[in-house]
Amino acid sequence: MTALCFGLPRRLTRVMAVWAIGAALLAVFDSAASAHAGLESSDPASGELLATAPASITMSFTEPPDLDLSSVTVLGSSGATIETGPLERGGPPRSLELALSDDLGDGVYTVSWVVVSEADGHLTPGVFAFGVGVMAGEVVPAAEAAAPPTPGPSPLAIAGKVLLYVGLALAVGAVVTGLFAFGGVVPTRRLLLPVAGASAFAGAIVMTIAEADVVGASVGDILTSAAGRSYIWLIATAALTLGAALAASRSASGGRSLGGSRSAGRASLVLTGVAAASAMFVRATSGHAAALVHAWPAELAQLVHLVAIGVWIGGLVPLLLLVRERAAGGEAAPVTEAKRFSRMAGWALLVVVLTGAARTVGEAGGFGDVRSMLTGTSYGTALIVKVALAAGLIALGAFNRRRSIPRLAHDGTLLRRVVAIEVVGALGVFGLTGTLTSLNPDGPHVQPPPREPSIQASGADFATTTRVTLVASPGTAGPNTFEASIVGYDDRTPIDADEVTVLLSPIGRPEIEPATLTLEPRGTEPSPSANEPGGGSDGAHEGVGSAPPSTWTGTGTQLSLAGAWDAVVQVRSGARTTEVPLILVTRAPVAASTVSRQPGLPEIETFTLSTGDQLQVYLDPGAAGANELHVTAFDPRGDELPLSGLVVVAVAPDGHGEALDSTRLTPGHFSAAVEVGAGQWRFEVVATTEGGTVLQAIHDQEVEP
Repeated sequence: MTALCFGLPRRLTRVMAVWAIGAALLAVFDSAASAHAGLESSDPASGELLATAPASITMSFTEPPDLDLSSVTVLGSSGATIETGPLERGGPPRSLELALSDDLGDGVYTVSWVVVSEADGHLTPGVFAFGVGVMAGEVVPAAEAAAPPTPGPSPLAIAGKVLLYVGLALAVGAVVTGLFAFGGVVPTRRLLLPVAGASAFAGAIVMTIAEADVVGASVGDILTSAAGRSYIWLIATAALTLGAALAASRSASGGRSLGGSRSAGRASLVLTGVAAASAMFVRATSGHAAALVHAWPAELAQLVHLVAIGVWIGGLVPLLLLVRERAAGGEAAPVTEAKRFSRMAGWALLVVVLTGAARTVGEAGGFGDVRSMLTGTSYGTALIVKVALAAGLIALGAFNRRRSIPRLAHDGTLLRRVVAIEVVGALGVFGLTGTLTSLNPDGPHVQPPPREPSIQASGADFATTTRVTLVASPGTAGPNTFEASIVGYDDRTPIDADEVTVLLSPIGRPEIEPATLTLEPRGTEPSPSANEPGGGSDGAHEGVGSAPPSTWTGTGTQLSLAGAWDAVVQVRSGARTTEVPLILVTRAPVAASTVSRQPGLPEIETFTLSTGDQLQVYLDPGAAGANELHVTAFDPRGDELPLSGLVVVAVAPDGHGEALDSTRLTPGHFSAAVEVGAGQWRFEVVATTEGGTVLQAIHDQEVEP
C-alpha cells in the first residue's frame, strides 16, 4: 500500500504537468478572444445610406446567437416600431436575418438587438442605424432605441457558481487525496462527500435560475433553448456527482478506522471523482473558453485548470479534517499523508499557474493585449485581485511545507490554523472566479461609431509636383461633400494655393456638360516657430504662424448620375495652374456575389444586383503581366443582357485609378486590356443597359507575382 500511495501520486502529477503544458501551449497559440456575442458585421452596415429599402437585415456576430432567446427590433425615425418578419437564422455562420416589409419608405431606421450566445449563455445588447433615401449626416440612432447596458455580474449567478465550484473542488480533492495521499481513506466521509455533492447540485440549479433572470425568460424556456443545453448537462452531471457521493459516503472497502470513519469504497470514490470531473468538463465547454474561435484547446486547458484547482484547493479540507481526526482520536499525526499531499498539491499548483496564464493570454487575444485587458477592463481588475489572493495561498502553502508539516509530529496546531486560513482564502478565490466568468474579457461591448460612407481617389499631376486625394461623401449620385487634400508630391507639405476647383465629367456620357465645383480652404496648419528647424533665424517671428491649408472642401450636386466620373482637380497658385486627373466612381449598392474557382481557369465572380440582373467578371489569366478583364451582363432569366456602354476603372495597389478601353465582343459581353502587377487590385465596373439602367459592381482580386 505504501509503494502504491507513493508511486501513483508521482506518476499522476507528472502526467498532469505534461498535460497542462500541452494544453497551455495550445490555448495560447490556437485561441482568439471572443467572449460575449458582439456584432461583427451587418447588412445594411452601420451608418450606410441606401437609395432603396433593403428586403431584410442580416447581422453576423462573433459567437453563435441563440435564436430562441435573442430579439431584434427596428424603429423608424419617430421611434415607432416597424413591422418585420420573424427572426431567422441567416445564411452566413453565426448570423441572424430579419425580413422587412415591402412598403418601407425613405427615412432613418434604427436596429436595436439583444442576443444570447449559444456558446456561453451571455447576453449582449447593441444598436445601429442606416438610412434610406436620406442625406449624409442624417443617420442617427433613435433615442428610444438606445441599447441597454450589458448586464453586470448577477449576485445570484455568482452565488450559484461559488456553490458549484466549491462542491466540485471538494469532491475532486476528497477523491484524489483519499486515494493517492491518505491511503484510501476519506476523513469524515459521511459528511464531507454529501456536502460536496449537494453544493455542486445546488449551484447548478441556482445558476440556471440566475440565467433565466438575466435573460428575462422562464426556466423552461432556458432549458429548451440551444444555450440551455449546457445547463441541462450541468444539472445532470452535478446530480450524478451527488448520487455517487452519497453512495461513497455509505460504502467501505475494508480500510482501517480513523476517528470512527472507514475508508470509502474505491469504486464509489472513483465514480464520484469521474462525475465531478464530468461536471467540470461541462462547465469548461460552456464558459468563456467555448466562445473562442478555436475552442477545444482553450476548453482542454480550462478542464485541466479546474481539476488541478480541485486537487490543490479542494484537498485542503480533507487534510484539515484528517489532522483534526487524528488529534481527537489520540493517534499519531498524519505526517506522511501531509507530505504526500504537499508534494501532490505542489504539482497541481504548477498546472494551475500554467493553464491560468494560458487562458489569460487566450482571452486577451494574444500576449500584446494582456496589459490592456488587465488595466482597462473590470475583468482585468477582478483577475488581478484573484491572482493576488491566490499568491497569498501559495505563500501559505510554502509556509506549511517548510514549517508546519515538519512540526506536525509534535504539534498540529500551527498546520490546522494555517490550513484554516487557506480554506477561507480559497472561498474568496472561488467568489472571484464566479465574478470573472460573468464578465467580458474584452470589456463592455461598445458599438463602433458609424463610418461615414464615401468614395475617394488619389493621384498626381504629370510633372509629379502635386499629390491630391479627393473624397466625396456619401459617394452616391446626388448631393455630396467633397474634401481634397493637396500636398507636395515629395515632401507632403501643404501647397500654397490661391484657388482649388474640381471639374467633373461623366465618363461615356458626352451629351452631359462638365460641372465645376470651387472648394474653400478649411482652417490653417501650424507653421514652424523661429526656434524650430525650418523656422526663421532672425528671431523676428516668435510663436506659431500660419501655413497654407492642406484641406479644401465644398458641397454640391455635381455627381448627378451613378457611374464613373473624370474629376480634374485644378490647383491655381498665382499665374500657374496645376491639373491632377482623377477618376471617381459612385458607390456601388450592396450586391450578393459568388466566386467560381476551377483548376486551370480564371476566377469568375458573379454579382446579383437588386434588379435581379447579374454581372459576371473575371481577369484572364489573373497573373502579373498582360491581362484581359471580361464583363458579361445577364438578365434575371439568365439570358445575356445587351449593354449600351461599359466603363471599367482599374485601381492599382498604390491607389491610382485608370479607366480602361473596353471592346464589345457580344451585345452584353465586353473585354478590356490591362497590365497588372502583383498585389491587391480593384476593378470598378459600371455597365449601362439599353434601357438606361446602371449596373455597378466592384471586383477585388489578389494578383500573384
